[in-house]
Amino acid sequence: MSRNLKVSYIKKLIQTEAPNGYKFDVANYLHNPAYGYDYPSFLNLIAEDETTETYRRVYYFKYYNGTGEYLAETFQRKKNGEEWQVVKKISEEKLEQANRFNLNKLLSFCAG
Repeated sequence: MSRNLKVSYIKKLIQTEAPNGYKFDVANYLHNPAYGYDYPSFLNLIAEDETTETYRRVYYFKYYNGTGEYLAETFQRKKNGEEWQVVKKISEEKLEQANRFNLNKLLSFCAG
């Protein structure tokens, strides 16, 4: 899938109110070339201490054979002020298998 980079769609995603404090990951959607960012994803800061921040990311991943699934991953990053850095993945959870992306379905996983 090619990313939908229309201004109206990006504004819609930014203004989307996701439950439980999740926010649209606009920087990765627009600039990260990895396949895991072809569809919108939502991030939430779930824990923080003096040196690290722990995030939970809910997203959809489409495989080359036409199947796809909704995933949730938890990762840590250092609190050193840099925006782009290598992160340490703690866990990855498969939420549901689906062959098509649905934004409302993705938002429902943010609520749960």
